[in-house]
Amino acid sequence: MTFDAAEAPELRTAHVIVVANEKGGSGKSTLSIHLAVALLKAGYRVATIDLDIRQRTLTRFFENRASWAKTAPWQIELPQHFAPDRGESTNRLDNETAEFAVFADAIGEVEHDYEFVVIDTPASDSYLMRLAHSLADTLISPMNDSFIDMDVLTRVHHDRGQRGRVAQYAEIVIEARRKRRLVDNGLIDWILVRNRVATLQTNNARQVDQALRKLAVELQFRVADGLHDRVIFRELFPMGLTMLDLPQPGLGTGFSMSHVAARQEVRQLLRTLKLPGVADSMVAV
Repeated sequence: MTFDAAEAPELRTAHVIVVANEKGGSGKSTLSIHLAVALLKAGYRVATIDLDIRQRTLTRFFENRASWAKTAPWQIELPQHFAPDRGESTNRLDNETAEFAVFADAIGEVEHDYEFVVIDTPASDSYLMRLAHSLADTLISPMNDSFIDMDVLTRVHHDRGQRGRVAQYAEIVIEARRKRRLVDNGLIDWILVRNRVATLQTNNARQVDQALRKLAVELQFRVADGLHDRVIFRELFPMGLTMLDLPQPGLGTGFSMSHVAARQEVRQLLRTLKLPGVADSMVAV
């Protein structure tokens, strides 16, 4: 199936957040999880769609969350979640057609009844991945502090002060923006999130940050700080919980300064995203 943005389902109410990057291991699902839960806790109606058909980390998280919520000692918010199944035909076109139909049905169910839709995507170029980009109002691309991760945006030059040609993932975003303007004159707000950053700033991290901010002017994206690589995120996954779900600090729950910092990271990220209607006072931390 040839990708055509004109085929994309129209979204007339929900603000669509797409978390995507063609580089694996950048923390897309972790960001999707925390953004969805933060918006739920701020009182918004949230739907989530897991397009990573093979890995399904987002789906497994919300399955764990729904199970834990049945006996939880406090209220656990849940989104309306969709996870399209992989097409099982030996014909690629038939598979893409079937997957598109399921995705379109999911969009049809949430376009008017939810305020935010968070879409997690696979780390590979595919029909559905490109279709999701065309629907994005806010596109979040997490990346590690590494010139390896930057190489999907621009070919890294041996002289780091120079920029090589635009690389494959940036080309996907540029094309999605072009087609979106043609379809409904919509704009995609693209944010590069420096994710899984080390606690101590290194010379490499500073160089990556400088290169990103220079590239941001050329490719028209914003740069934001994401989440540090914390053990607590992995420890809470089996229960489908985030730091935002735990009782407030000071209630004898064993909170550490690291836990408090993790909450603040999520809050700061939401501030930076500047999502419509999301005031600082409405973000639960």
